[in-house]
Amino acid sequence: MKTKYNLARKIAATIIDYTLIFAFYIWYIFEFGLPNEEGSYTISGLGALLPILVWVLYFVIAEKYCAATLGHEIVKLKVVSVDGAELSFGQVFKRRICDALEISWCFGIIAFFIAENNDKHQRLGDILAKTLVIGKNDVYEPVRNRF
Repeated sequence: MKTKYNLARKIAATIIDYTLIFAFYIWYIFEFGLPNEEGSYTISGLGALLPILVWVLYFVIAEKYCAATLGHEIVKLKVVSVDGAELSFGQVFKRRICDALEISWCFGIIAFFIAENNDKHQRLGDILAKTLVIGKNDVYEPVRNRF
């Protein structure tokens, strides 16, 4: 089954989400970090864990319970499980941990090329997690095991 691509909306959602996350990180570092010898700011100790917690809350928890981040909501996308089941924490975590490889450092170019070259338009995180990103109003016919 061919899945609607929604490329422009996926790009817009990613830009919104990562703009918000990086804006928070920059604000947090300048607000709570201490100046170091190199002229930048450093956060150490337990305070260094807060950005990770915010990332988990923003991406993983939001997608687990709402099937969407704020960026997805704004552009009317949602995440669904390929088999039609409710999204699990493991699926969403696998999907999002791949962001470090395919989105964060290369502006999504890897995600784009992977999604461009498969019939369901899934990026690596979606393939590993067995998820799809579809329009909020799109109808998805789940893949069911025949055995």
